[in-house]
Amino acid sequence: MLELKSALLKVLDFIEDKNDVVYLDYPLYYNIGDVLIFEGSISFFEKNGVTIKKYLNVLNIDICRLKKHITDRTTIVCQGGGNFGDLYEIHQNMRENIVKSFPNNRIIILPQTAFFSDIKQQEKSQKIFLAHNDIIMFARDISTYDLFRKFSDKTFLMPDMAHQLYKELSISDSIINETLFFLRKDKEVNVSQNKLNINIDGNSLDWEDLITQQDKRIYKRIKKVIRWNRFLGIGVLDDFVFRMWHRHSFILVNKFALKFSSYEKILTSRLHGHILACLIDKNSNIIDNSYGKNKAYYHLWTKDTGMASLLSED
Repeated sequence: MLELKSALLKVLDFIEDKNDVVYLDYPLYYNIGDVLIFEGSISFFEKNGVTIKKYLNVLNIDICRLKKHITDRTTIVCQGGGNFGDLYEIHQNMRENIVKSFPNNRIIILPQTAFFSDIKQQEKSQKIFLAHNDIIMFARDISTYDLFRKFSDKTFLMPDMAHQLYKELSISDSIINETLFFLRKDKEVNVSQNKLNINIDGNSLDWEDLITQQDKRIYKRIKKVIRWNRFLGIGVLDDFVFRMWHRHSFILVNKFALKFSSYEKILTSRLHGHILACLIDKNSNIIDNSYGKNKAYYHLWTKDTGMASLLSED
């Protein structure tokens, strides 16, 4: 786990000026896997002397306003995760717009898993990226690495940015002798998940089940500020939104770390359910997602930790 955390340092090789960086597409939504990546990325840059002068999410990126913060030496960093492709169009469209709008700036795509269901959409996106000559792309697995090489000749393998949080999260002092069943319910669910012979005592959980009404009220207040600022266009309000969400995200990831660490074992079909278990030195069994993301990540990065195993129908 310490080796995986250290591997992230390669990102620093591609930042031209540590005081001239913007960070785009931070997750203003309750997918805690993406929030783990977000908090890991913030910790990584802070601990390595990188000053991010502007954080923007997909809801408050305005190209005209963003250009006021971009110099010839600005490095544009895009959040990692599993939304590169045509499953999550709003994020892919944002990245393509950034690539087209800033042809002379270095752009870094932090570690991603990519998937296109439509080859025409993939080819369209490839054409946009290939028109830019300075895009650094980090892939979380081999299939994404092979795909990214069609987008940029500066492509590298890299573990997830959440690994920065190893030894940085809260751990529960008490452990119950039970398994936490943490199974996804969204569009990436594997059809074989329900066919596995798993003895689930009680209901399984997903990220959304751990979000409280208070969390939802905080989220609504932040979204309201964003709506106001679409008309006002005040930069300090964007910064205020980031600070509020970062503070909230930090509390959330530590709350979930406490919950996960209170169980003896984790069984999950969420990639970041598995990664979070690793971050707190907890054993986990992994079920793959719909397109092989979990399996690929396990075999490339976490298999040798000795803290996980991959379940299959066999």
